[in-house]
Amino acid sequence: MPRKKSMIVWRDILKKDGICVSQQTVSNIKRNIGLQRNSVEKIKFSRQRPVATPSTVLKVIQAIDVNDPPTQRSIAKACHASQSTISRIIKQVNFTLRKKQKVHKLTSSNVEKRRRRAIRLYRQLANNRYKNFITTDESWFYLDGTEGKRKVCYIKKSDPDYDRMILQQDSSRPQGFMVWAGISSYGKTSLRFVKPGVKMNSDYYINNILKPFLSRDVPRLFSNKKKNK
Repeated sequence: MPRKKSMIVWRDILKKDGICVSQQTVSNIKRNIGLQRNSVEKIKFSRQRPVATPSTVLKVIQAIDVNDPPTQRSIAKACHASQSTISRIIKQVNFTLRKKQKVHKLTSSNVEKRRRRAIRLYRQLANNRYKNFITTDESWFYLDGTEGKRKVCYIKKSDPDYDRMILQQDSSRPQGFMVWAGISSYGKTSLRFVKPGVKMNSDYYINNILKPFLSRDVPRLFSNKKKNK
């Protein structure tokens, strides 16, 4: 509605077209049009949430009820649904997302050796004797591929399959670096890094690992025990 014409002029124009309205009505219409044009509020649209069909729910369950499930984005693309719909279906069918734990791959002989040694170790550490021990070990840190296996999996809350949460690793190791450390009931030792390319023999282990451990870590960890004596 152009602003150059007055309310009276617009009333007369409408009257010629067979529309009889008052000057106040024309003014109200003009004011309402201006309010809508200058409004900063966004128009709200409401839509119903898409309903997951039984076939879609079945496809989602078949996709996630495996050891290495695909991503929710891939499932949504395969089911022609949104990712939020797939996430809602997973919650409705009582599945939960868990991160897998990396463990060493054990052979049958390894399992048998650990079973026999565990009993002897328990007898040595029983009756608070574990407080007199420091457990030390060294480990490699490296960038390792997953070999196509996902680091996460879905398990049922009502009937969890914890075997899916285990990600076994082969014994072969890529190039990396080694770190030595220890822990006891009184605290932890300092971290000692093995230089890359160094040959780990008895001389290196004694001079760079054991001697600093005995001269620095042991007195620090067991200082309170000496004072009590």
